[in-house]
Amino acid sequence: MSDLQAVTIPLKDIARIQIYLNSPRKTLSAIKKATGADYLLNGTLYNMRTGAVNCHLKADGRVIAKPGYSVFGYAWDRGGDISMRVLPGDAANYIACTPLIIDGQKSVKPTYDPGQGGRRGRSAIGIKDGRLALYCTRDGGSMARTPEKLRDDLYSAGWDSAVMLDGGGSSQCDFVGKKITSTRKVQHLILVYLHKGESHTEPEGEKPMVEINAYSKKADGTKKLSTNFKVSEFACKDGSDAVLVAPRLVMVLQSIRSHFGKAVTINSAYRTPAYNAKVGGAAQSQHCYGTAADITVSGVSAAQVAAYARSIMPDWGGVGVYARQGFTHVDVRETRSDWTE
Repeated sequence: MSDLQAVTIPLKDIARIQIYLNSPRKTLSAIKKATGADYLLNGTLYNMRTGAVNCHLKADGRVIAKPGYSVFGYAWDRGGDISMRVLPGDAANYIACTPLIIDGQKSVKPTYDPGQGGRRGRSAIGIKDGRLALYCTRDGGSMARTPEKLRDDLYSAGWDSAVMLDGGGSSQCDFVGKKITSTRKVQHLILVYLHKGESHTEPEGEKPMVEINAYSKKADGTKKLSTNFKVSEFACKDGSDAVLVAPRLVMVLQSIRSHFGKAVTINSAYRTPAYNAKVGGAAQSQHCYGTAADITVSGVSAAQVAAYARSIMPDWGGVGVYARQGFTHVDVRETRSDWTE
């Protein structure tokens, strides 16, 4: 039984990174079976008695914990766009705990609670050579480390940035079947899903012959496009100012919002071609034209959202169901196209 598991994953291979809220509490193996995630790793610190999360955490647009300080952590919208940033922020997902390496430099004195000190099982997330890096050691095993020793090990291994997560009895992982197990059912985990093949991703398509409006995120960000949507929600996640949005797409999303009567979170809408390539989007993706959005509806499955979207676009538009990743792709192309990840 190994006391250490570590892996790096090319960002282009990542379909989604999910903060999985473990309620009701399940074991690591049960979560793996239920979700089909390829990589699972425990998350950040939480109060074992109340379940309250201690460090910055946001999942699918919902802020779980927002302490009154700023700190370096990891933020992303889909997964392949993950990077170290100052938290809190406006990304759909983020997680923080104890930064160990920032911009290739070791933290001189890592900040952590005394209860995190000593030699313990450790877990960490980071970036190494443009790849997502995950690390986990068994509590009480030969690879138990102090935070400072963990920092030094990851730095020596070439990590460009790193954040220490929860440790001790919470330290657990499943990296494509290679595991560190624990009896503790942690409050939340980081789940990584890989692309499963281009035949199940968004089909390429021409620019639709529909109206597409251009906005400035800075000047028009708060402008309402419908009852429940504004310009900034459609902006590219790379921070660029230009925003392309098709009014027909807004109409479809508003119909979905009104039908379910629940919040619709736009995980990804307009993308610049460069950003689309970075996150592994299909060539000529509808996202690049401002005619597509990847969405989640609170309390509604991806398949249910897709079924309703198809009912209002019976012979046109693209609808993709990403059940494992938990979102639905909707676009307003002129021909009908359906797919499932």
